[in-house]
Amino acid sequence: MTIPVTTEIQNNSENRVQLNNPHILTWAREELNLTTDMVANHLKKPVSLIEAWEKGSEFPTFRQLSDLANYYKRPIAVFFFSSLPPKFLKPIDHRTLPGHLAGHYSRETLLAYRQVADMLHQAHDLFNELDVDISFSLPHWKMTDDPDKKALELRSILGISVEEQIKSFSKYNIALDRWRDVLFDHGIIVRVCEMPISDARAFCLLLGNLAGIGLSNEDKDHGRIFSLFHEVCHICLDIPGVSGITTSRRNKNTNLEQYCDRFAAAFLLPASSSEVCEKLDLFQDSTIDYFDIAQAVAKKFKVSKYVVLRRAFDLCKISSSNYWDTVLDWRKQDYIFYSKKKKRNGGLDYNVNEISHIGKRFVTLVMRAFQSEHLSSLDANRILGIDPIVVERNM
Repeated sequence: MTIPVTTEIQNNSENRVQLNNPHILTWAREELNLTTDMVANHLKKPVSLIEAWEKGSEFPTFRQLSDLANYYKRPIAVFFFSSLPPKFLKPIDHRTLPGHLAGHYSRETLLAYRQVADMLHQAHDLFNELDVDISFSLPHWKMTDDPDKKALELRSILGISVEEQIKSFSKYNIALDRWRDVLFDHGIIVRVCEMPISDARAFCLLLGNLAGIGLSNEDKDHGRIFSLFHEVCHICLDIPGVSGITTSRRNKNTNLEQYCDRFAAAFLLPASSSEVCEKLDLFQDSTIDYFDIAQAVAKKFKVSKYVVLRRAFDLCKISSSNYWDTVLDWRKQDYIFYSKKKKRNGGLDYNVNEISHIGKRFVTLVMRAFQSEHLSSLDANRILGIDPIVVERNM
């Protein structure tokens, strides 16, 4: 593509690019719920300049356009189109967080949603190329169905017993990977995304014959496991969208979110298991601290203490007021604890971390296509964000 340039003589002699349709800059910004002030602050430029670019009264330099493309996460070629690309359909908002503006997501959350949607398109193409027979194959149900019965039905389909959950899931990350693997085989692709948990904890979407789930990178593995099955419930209800941390505050989404919470807790700690019931009965002993019981059960079943508490509540082992008071107290403690821990600890190697977040099954699918020459090295790198040679060294 030949990029037309014009020379700005009055203010700057640096070459500037002539855009065919400057309104595409507005489109790209608004797709991420960004204001001109936010873009100006990111680029360290006057707001008036950003507005002038969008009106077409001034043009950015190629470097400035590249910075915009990187910030908006769009190919730079998009900005040379003559007509506006189609609007990205924003996800349905199921959050019950107090104080948030319904339907307004952060830039990171919208990018994460777009990222998982792209993965589903890519997976569909790769399944066809490699003749892999995987599509969404879990049952659908309605909110009038008993979530405990549906949890047992799904556990039977996925083929992982409570005994295997206890004996084979030695660590939380192993448990999460195992659940992701079995869901992958049923057409649900899961990615951990750079998404602030304060904005959204998780989301799900349906695209063609595949489903996708995005989990916040700011959550812990045990929190992601619960969010994973909360979103699986959304998918099976055929009500995809974005979820936040469930609160006692009621709004139009409360019943839906609490139904999905109950399903997730019932799936991870089924009442049909005598061992689960035996542990949860301890909550009825007023002399034992909830925290100690929940931590012991959580460690054994590789779930979070909140799942244990939720299950005790659903099975009428504790009252509603005790449940919500305890949840709020634990959240405050966790916020203080993990804030301090985050400051002390360094991060994992970038490549190892990315492979973990993308998911080994999806990475393996891409690598199989690369090794069988269905994908070039450049294409594999574009899909994964990592050089395939580097992936081979870290798998």
